[in-house]
Amino acid sequence: MAARQKLRILCFGDSLTAGYSYLGSAYHPYHFKMDQMLAMAFPDYEITTVERGKCGDMVRNGFLTRMQECFPPAKKDDKPPFDWVIVLGGTKYVYVPLIDWLMRSADEVSSDIAFRVPPQEIFKKLTEVWDIPLRRGCKVLALTVPDVVGDSKFKMRGDADRKVLNELIMGYKKPNLHVYDLHDAISLTKMSSTDRKTYRDDQIHFTPEGYDLIGNKVGMALVSLLVKQRVADLPPAKRRRIFKNDDKLFEEETGNPESLDGGYVVVRRTDLD
Repeated sequence: MAARQKLRILCFGDSLTAGYSYLGSAYHPYHFKMDQMLAMAFPDYEITTVERGKCGDMVRNGFLTRMQECFPPAKKDDKPPFDWVIVLGGTKYVYVPLIDWLMRSADEVSSDIAFRVPPQEIFKKLTEVWDIPLRRGCKVLALTVPDVVGDSKFKMRGDADRKVLNELIMGYKKPNLHVYDLHDAISLTKMSSTDRKTYRDDQIHFTPEGYDLIGNKVGMALVSLLVKQRVADLPPAKRRRIFKNDDKLFEEETGNPESLDGGYVVVRRTDLD
């Protein structure tokens, strides 16, 4: 029996990567659902996911050191420890009543945007973090910053910074670096009031169901990228056979494209051009 192809993934970030929920009484990382999506799409892969989410950590003063620890100096001919690194950082803009703020731990209120770190500075640090796995030959999937729940002048200020940061992330180009717009995929504007109660835990964090939603979306994005990579490695003639009847419309494609709980990926030949 042929050995299964290995797929090694590092999910790296702060409390949103750790799956922090219910004031820290529960942790449900998004990679739980992402791993399920990948296993369904690639049953022939041996998938290993390592989660390195640290509550309270910030891009500007914690991410770089921790990413370096995940990639110790390589010896000659060493393979990189991961194939893909998924990075979610600079995520939090905190606005809670003052008494609630004072009662929370330093880990819970620490964040980049919350402390008014300029988005350009956060972005610069993110590029340095991405560069560590890129230099080792890994592929990086950078995620944009999700929005937060609330309605205040403080939130509007944070939203403006978040918008600038996300535009910088979306516009960044580098070989082997890919960007997924998580902010758009799980935007509050696409959620009903019922969805918000289901998926959002507090101003920043998500419920376990919300982290599963993130895992669903990130998983679909990664499946799409892996399919493109797999097909690109095929000879042209075999690639054409795979995409026979490429204009067929699948039943799943007739649904609402704005739906938050859709769990399918359709890749067409035109997507690979």
